[in-house]
Amino acid sequence: MNAVPSIPEVAGRVAGAPGPLRARRCVRHATREAVGRCSACGGFFCRECVSEHGGRLVCASCLAKAAVKTEEKRGGAMGAVWRGAVFCAGLLLLWFLFQTLGGLLLGIPADVHDGTIWRRPFGD
Repeated sequence: MNAVPSIPEVAGRVAGAPGPLRARRCVRHATREAVGRCSACGGFFCRECVSEHGGRLVCASCLAKAAVKTEEKRGGAMGAVWRGAVFCAGLLLLWFLFQTLGGLLLGIPADVHDGTIWRRPFGD
């Protein structure tokens, strides 16, 4: 008959030791059963410590590290300044386009709006 190991026995096991997932315990919570393995660090974690991100199970610390790396790729503080400058340049471009369009619309003769342009002779 298979004896179920007690919680202290299972909690004493090393996280990297071979064995089935059901015999594993969370790295952070020794009394909780592990439900998944972090795809980044390889540690076993309970439901509260692991989450799905991008189709992979990732622990909170690995997810935080990935967020820091993503922020570093974006450029940090200088990246924020650059994004603000690009946003302002976009607004300036939109203002210029609307100003040009408004000028073109104002250049249309008044005869077009009252419908009398079609009654004029063709050579005028």
